[in-house]
Amino acid sequence: MNSLEASRVLSVLDETIDNLRLLSYVTIEILDTAEQLKDVLGEDLVNTLIKHRGLLQNAKSSLSSEPVLASTWELARLLKKSPSATRLQTLHTERSPALLQVLSYFERLRQYAQKRLTTTVEEDNSNREYFEEVKEREERAVAEKLQLEQKLKLQRVELQKQANAVQSAEDKARAELHDVQTNMSETINALQKDSSSTRHDDRDGYQIEYDMLHKELSDAKAQLVRLREEHKENEATLRKTKKRAQQDVESVIGEYDTDVGNKEDEYQKALTEYNSVMAQLEIFTVGYNEMYTERMEYEERERKLAQERLEEGLRRVRRVRAAFVIQGAWKAFKARKAAEAKRRKKLEAAKKKGKK
Repeated sequence: MNSLEASRVLSVLDETIDNLRLLSYVTIEILDTAEQLKDVLGEDLVNTLIKHRGLLQNAKSSLSSEPVLASTWELARLLKKSPSATRLQTLHTERSPALLQVLSYFERLRQYAQKRLTTTVEEDNSNREYFEEVKEREERAVAEKLQLEQKLKLQRVELQKQANAVQSAEDKARAELHDVQTNMSETINALQKDSSSTRHDDRDGYQIEYDMLHKELSDAKAQLVRLREEHKENEATLRKTKKRAQQDVESVIGEYDTDVGNKEDEYQKALTEYNSVMAQLEIFTVGYNEMYTERMEYEERERKLAQERLEEGLRRVRRVRAAFVIQGAWKAFKARKAAEAKRRKKLEAAKKKGKK
């Protein structure tokens, strides 16, 4: 398709979009209150609105009938010509969402058609290859991101298992400490009950047993402290591992963002070059149209001059032919006159001889 046909297609789409945009302001409220808007919109436009409303009311079951379509085209033509049609936009009525959606669809269709009609096959293939490459890179980045997230989940599960193990050990130590404390309390109570009767007899044995229990308590406390320290070290190790994993993920995401940013810059540069080429093409198109117009005007002038020369030649030929015809007729007339004169002279001479 050449540029002229492409411009015709785009002009048809532009005219359709303009008509739809104007018709979107003709809402049900405008049609119902058309009589009250005569001072605002003008008598011709209001009469057309009233006529269109009557056709819509009569053809509710078939909106695609010929009268409704003809009235719609007439209304669009009048809205485009009437200077008061712009006042419809100031009435602040709610336009039809369906018509707005159709208008948006035609605008996107116009953009897509312009892009397709003004893009060469080489540019289209280049853009398709570029987008395929970007898509492939993005898919690889998403796959790597999913793998890293899966690794992070596994590390979190392992860390949770280790934390659960530490928590279980701590709970066990606390339970043992509680048992020891309970046993010690029970033993102390028993000793206190028996101390009233056997204080002097069992003082040494009690002291030894008390020391043993105290030592067990100290050992249990020391074990509890040690388990707490091990828990803190394990927690610190787990936090460092988690932080390293987060840093790795952030590094991969940063590299992906940098790559996408570079591709965006390349795309913007390519778009700038494309816009520059399109601007030059538009300038060349304008020059071509001017030269084509001048050429057509020159050919029209030459055709008119050739037509005038041909008509002048035909008139000259007709004059020459008429002159030849007139001269031949004159010569024939003179010959007839001369012959008649000779004949009369002969008759007169014969008459004179007869008289003698």
